[in-house]
Amino acid sequence: MAGGSGRGHEHPIPPTPPSRRHCWVRGGQDAPGPHPGMVLEWQQRDGAWFALVAYLIEADRVLVQQWLSAELLTRIG
Repeated sequence: MAGGSGRGHEHPIPPTPPSRRHCWVRGGQDAPGPHPGMVLEWQQRDGAWFALVAYLIEADRVLVQQWLSAELLTRIG
């Protein structure tokens, strides 16, 4: 059949790379959160871990991307 419906073809979803995980982000006094986020990258600095995180402040409809201390993150799942 021309065009086809796409049935019968598997498109497996690759596993999530270990560096990219969903998390909760604790914010500052203006927006304490928790905010839903995703870790994009990890980096160790002076013996402490930091994550590049993209997170959403839903009340303000703002997407933020910044390096945060691992202490401000809670892993989901």
